[in-house]
Amino acid sequence: MNFSWKKKNVLITGMSGFFAPHIAKKLINLGCNVVGTVHDKKMSYAKISGINEKIAVCQVDINSIDRLKEVITNYEIDYIFHCAANSIVRLCSNNPIGSFQTNIMGTANLLEAARLSCTVKGIMCMESDKSYGSFDIDDLPYKEDQCIKPSNVYEVSKACSGLIATAYSNNYSLPVFTIRAANLYGPGDANTSRLIPGSIMRLLYGEQPILFKGVSDYIREFLYVGDAAYAVIHLMENIDITKSHIINLGSGEVHKVKKVIDQLCINIDPKIKPIIREKQDLFKEIEKQYVDFTKLTSIVKDFSPTNLEDGLKLTINWYEKHKDKLPRPS
Repeated sequence: MNFSWKKKNVLITGMSGFFAPHIAKKLINLGCNVVGTVHDKKMSYAKISGINEKIAVCQVDINSIDRLKEVITNYEIDYIFHCAANSIVRLCSNNPIGSFQTNIMGTANLLEAARLSCTVKGIMCMESDKSYGSFDIDDLPYKEDQCIKPSNVYEVSKACSGLIATAYSNNYSLPVFTIRAANLYGPGDANTSRLIPGSIMRLLYGEQPILFKGVSDYIREFLYVGDAAYAVIHLMENIDITKSHIINLGSGEVHKVKKVIDQLCINIDPKIKPIIREKQDLFKEIEKQYVDFTKLTSIVKDFSPTNLEDGLKLTINWYEKHKDKLPRPS
């Protein structure tokens, strides 16, 4: 395949977040003209790493279809990576209507704007492995063709966004594929309520990382963010194959939550041990989650994910250098 990204016009939504800037960084190196949308002025990996200085940054509310159409038209966008979302499970539970508006209607707005354009050749929509929603151990590992069973606000919002992508693909032959990724980690995640960045930041300040009561043995799959960015770019290069598909992103790295925190303690300060705290009872988390990513490797044949031990070291190194630029965990 002789696909070239050179001089392609690419729109990436959610540049204030975690995943989008990593996609942008790789596409810049491939010679793309990258346009990124932001909705707030919070500190982000894109700002800290200087990525925002190498792209066209547009202030966009994902709920404004007119603004989305304007950006896609003005920049003659060829490809779109849609990452903008309310992505913190706890905050989605606290604000269901806002989360539904952003995650569901925001996706519909973007896809409608792309449909009405005459330039867009491929779209990636970021869903989540949480869409599977299954508490049944017999459903593991999650496979793309199995029945989804979302039950909480975040799960439902992301599952609906994926269904909307499917509708646009089927009704309008829009070249869109949907990603359900395992837990992404790596440099630049400013959401310190998440397990890995929050634990690292606490340890760097000499504080105990938080382990919520009852979740020590929860099982999660972890994927280094750079590997995820590599994967979605190559999936987009194969849009003739990937369009209309749901594709899992995974690593095969499945660990208990406590083991991950213990590894961080060992790497940063072995004298510090996690503190146990009561967990908010706004939602019930699934105890075991991991995916089958056979479809991914059948398309991106050279996909070789970073192992967790190496990925955590790279992640810790980044936070050590930049912790003063990030909000201190509460």
